[in-house]
Amino acid sequence: MAQPEPLSVDDALDRLVNQFSDAMACFRELIQNALDAGSDEVEVWFEYERGMMTIHVDDWGAGMNREIIDTRLTRLFSSTKDGDMTKIGKFGIGFVSVFAIQPAAVSIDTSRDGEHWRVVFDEQRRFSLIRRDQPVEGTKISIFKPATKAEYAAFRARAAEVVRYWCKHVGGEVRVDGELINEAIDLSAPCKVRREQDNEIIVVGHPLDGQGFAGFYNRGLTLVEDGLDQAIPGIAFKASSAKLEHTLTRDDVIRDARFDKLMAAVNELIAGELCEQVFAKLDAAIREHGPEQGPDHGPDHGPDHGPEHGPDQDHAWLEHLWAAARFHEQAKHAVPEPPNSALFRSPSGAWVGWQPLRRPKRREVIVARVASPLTELLERDGATLVLLPKDCERGAALLEAIAPRVTHVTRWCTALPPNNTDEATRWQVLASQVARLLDAWGAKLGGVRLGHLDYPDSAVADRVAITQAEFGEATLVDDAGELGTGLLSSRRVVVLNADHPSIRTIAGLAQSEPELAAYLAVKAFFLGTRLDAKIDEALAVLTHDHRLLRRGVQA
Repeated sequence: MAQPEPLSVDDALDRLVNQFSDAMACFRELIQNALDAGSDEVEVWFEYERGMMTIHVDDWGAGMNREIIDTRLTRLFSSTKDGDMTKIGKFGIGFVSVFAIQPAAVSIDTSRDGEHWRVVFDEQRRFSLIRRDQPVEGTKISIFKPATKAEYAAFRARAAEVVRYWCKHVGGEVRVDGELINEAIDLSAPCKVRREQDNEIIVVGHPLDGQGFAGFYNRGLTLVEDGLDQAIPGIAFKASSAKLEHTLTRDDVIRDARFDKLMAAVNELIAGELCEQVFAKLDAAIREHGPEQGPDHGPDHGPDHGPEHGPDQDHAWLEHLWAAARFHEQAKHAVPEPPNSALFRSPSGAWVGWQPLRRPKRREVIVARVASPLTELLERDGATLVLLPKDCERGAALLEAIAPRVTHVTRWCTALPPNNTDEATRWQVLASQVARLLDAWGAKLGGVRLGHLDYPDSAVADRVAITQAEFGEATLVDDAGELGTGLLSSRRVVVLNADHPSIRTIAGLAQSEPELAAYLAVKAFFLGTRLDAKIDEALAVLTHDHRLLRRGVQA
């Protein structure tokens, strides 16, 4: 087998220069080297004159003497950083990255141990070593690159973005054109927890937008952010550890045992402290301003406890907490279920927690958009009700994840009594005639009553009548049209809808033509369900007979 030809120095250098996925990564490498040299500050600044831009990277670290220049700066593959977990630039090739932007020249001024040097690299990457008379504090790098004004402006803007992305969390102060770009390792998330131990910083939380985010850092220097297969939907996290290492191409983090251990710590925080915090905040939010209350009943969340106060913000805050709670409910880890913890409110304002949601008395949880006489009735009968306005989609999703069965209150209906005695009296003629006609037809009738069906979120407001086993009970809508004639049929109370315009018109007719009014009311009730030609004929004959009987008596 033929042996591969050895690489020339130039070939090796080309490979090193082109190994980085982004040429602008040179800023990360230079800043990284400056921090490794012990500098507490790094300044990146730019100049432009006569078609040439100059990029300055200044630090105030330990600097370099002749030995370091010869063995580390200008000699490939030489590094004393190997094995030192406090240094991120473990490959000793960071400086080579400056040639990725194809500079015309690079100049380095540095001092150490009483020695003062200038190292100049030309366009072909050849270098000259010049002794300086004056000392330099740290190391000052100047990179010269031909550019138009437009190219200079674009390069400068892009460089600022790159430095901010890679170096925003480093410990030393980093400035770009005088602007400090450092920020703490943190998340913009109202629900988050933080752990700092053993040179590791981990922050995990639930972002308001619900988008997963993963960021990995070494001493705050970005290794990789976002777009990872480690991203967890609904979770944002940042993890910094001196034990993490980047790949040679600097566009990913090495997945080894140390990485796995860090991810285990991330998941431990999610399953433990973050989970507990989510349900604690949800409990507090429900107790302070459940979903039905207005702008005068919500809490002041503060900058780290939720959105700004107001009805819209309160709703968004609850939706965020419900979404976060659903994440934990569907995750593999255990969820705390303290008996007095509130997850929702009922229409009456009572707190609804784990016990009634996991094991509701009727084996189902009923959702209502608003409080109403029907919800009051159902709660009084022992049903588990949850108040969720129409736009509480995430609350509804959490409820579906917790409860064995979820239904909507519009599966039920009820009838409200007349507003007063006078109203009941005015409708008595129609009610009695409808009862007479239905009884003659053979219906198992428990009476005919006047009732109001138009209450908040009513499912029967547009019906002319319903039937109930008892007037004013909670009746399933599917049963609200039942009216049997058989021997085994149960007696039903017919409730005429006092709020329906047709029934109001018919009630007026009943004052002069009570039999005809009763016929029209019953026909309207039967219409679309049981009414056919045979039943219609039977009702018409009975109406005619009743009318003749009344007129004969009158005569």
